[in-house]
Amino acid sequence: MPQTEDQFTKTLIEAVDCGLQLFGESARKAIYFHLERDHSITREKVPENIEAFVNGLENIFGAGALVIERSILRNLHSKLGLQYEEKKNFTFIDSLNRAREMWLNKRETQIISMRSSETQ
Repeated sequence: MPQTEDQFTKTLIEAVDCGLQLFGESARKAIYFHLERDHSITREKVPENIEAFVNGLENIFGAGALVIERSILRNLHSKLGLQYEEKKNFTFIDSLNRAREMWLNKRETQIISMRSSETQ
């Protein structure tokens, strides 16, 4: 896995932890327990099983899963140094993909800028 993708994955796991922390540490652990037991998703596997993760949250919280998803997205954007703008046609997976794309573009721009200043 490329370093930038690995960094994004680690940051996403941290953002998920923060989002689940809304209910406190005991609840966060219980949510991970249910996700693993009922949906075979461990904390570390959330990034590669995002659809199953979303389905698991919806099974546990129903419509309330949206609150957690938005919290995760806010945390993720903050950790990546991105501005979070909630979209009207909000889907968690689309928003994650957009955040990844924005972050990769931002990193690429920074790298180009650094290389440009080194050659001057």
